[in-house]
Amino acid sequence: MIHQKNVENKMSLSDMKLYAMSAGTLGVTTFTHIEDGLKILLLLITIGYTISKWVNIKKEED
Repeated sequence: MIHQKNVENKMSLSDMKLYAMSAGTLGVTTFTHIEDGLKILLLLITIGYTISKWVNIKKEED
């Protein structure tokens, strides 16, 4: 009975592989969502910068 309890507490190689695959999947999924958010943020910043430059050019002409 004592020997069986000690075996249950040890992590096997297949458990570590499963945890590694789960962590990898979670990491890839999270980075994909972050990448999409960064693309949208970059687009908004680019649009804002362009509008700002247009306003400055229009002020210099007047």
